Parts: sequence; structure tokens; C-alpha cells
Amino acid sequence: MNRHPLAAAILRTRAETVAIVAERRLAVAGLTALLLKDTDFQLIVEVRGTAEVHQALAVHQPAVIVEARDSSLSPSDSSSLLPSSRTTMVVGPDDRADVFASSVCTAINDARTTAPRSRLSERERDILRRIASGRSTKQVARDCAISPKTVGNHVSNIRHKLNLHHRGQLVLFALQQGLTRA
Repeated sequence: MNRHPLAAAILRTRAETVAIVAERRLAVAGLTALLLKDTDFQLIVEVRGTAEVHQALAVHQPAVIVEARDSSLSPSDSSSLLPSSRTTMVVGPDDRADVFASSVCTAINDARTTAPRSRLSERERDILRRIASGRSTKQVARDCAISPKTVGNHVSNIRHKLNLHHRGQLVLFALQQGLTRA
């Protein structure tokens, strides 16, 4: 059982969302301040409480979670509280503050190049495959036995998760990730 409830800050860059999570608000505030020195980062929300942290992580779906650990915490104490599907960067009290922001940027770039496909559900990947093969929204809806509105919702979620803005970018992404059928 945790001695303190979790606290988190959700930040956004032009490309991705980052979460800073810790058991102590001061750790979250300090790491957030380090990132806000870089003008590319913008604070979206700060939350306290384990349930609120989990809700914020689910809503904002950060590409990278920065987990600040107390030296007294063992890795198993808090790692089970965070989603395992995200890239997690662990920082401790002995880490260097002057390289923190650049380390987060590196983790964002790594997450963007290695894990975007894994952020999609199986249904979303299926919808994306069908769209990338040239099917219209109505055709995809018919193929999947769902409404065109539901297909549109899936497409919107995919675009949000991948930070893409139009259908052409979705097709290009699917091609790059090998999601298209031969």
C-alpha cells in the first residue's frame, strides 16, 4: 500500500504528451518546472490522487510517462500503478537536473518511432488497414458491421492517438508501419 497518493502533471509538446508521476507533489512540481523552462512544453493539467492520476493518463494517453521515484521506493512499489503499454522513464533523486529535459525529449522521439502502432487497439488497427486499402467510411462500416458514425469515431481516436490531422496522413502511417494488406 502506498504511503502517499500519486500526483501527476500532464504536459504537451507540439508532437506528443508527457506525464510526470510521483508519490510526492513536490517531485512532480520540480520536474514540471524543469520541462517548462523549455518553451516547447505546455502544462495541460495537474492532478492529485491515485484515481485522478489514472483518469488523466487514460484521457491524455501520454507517449512518455516520467516516473519520479524516491530512493526508498523499490521498483515494484509504484510500477504496477502505471500503464505498462507506455514508455516509462524513471528518474531518481540522484539524476542530473541539467539533462532532464533533453532526456525526456529523447524518450519522446524513441516512443514516437518505436511504439505508435502499439497505442492502437486491435479494432483501430483493423479500421486503419481498411482505410489505408482505399475503402470509404461507408464501406468500412459495412465490412465491420458497424455504423459509419462509429467508423468516424474510430478514425478520430486513431488520429488523436497518432497526432495525425487528415486521412492522407493515416494512409501514409499505415504504409510506413506495414499495416496495409498486399
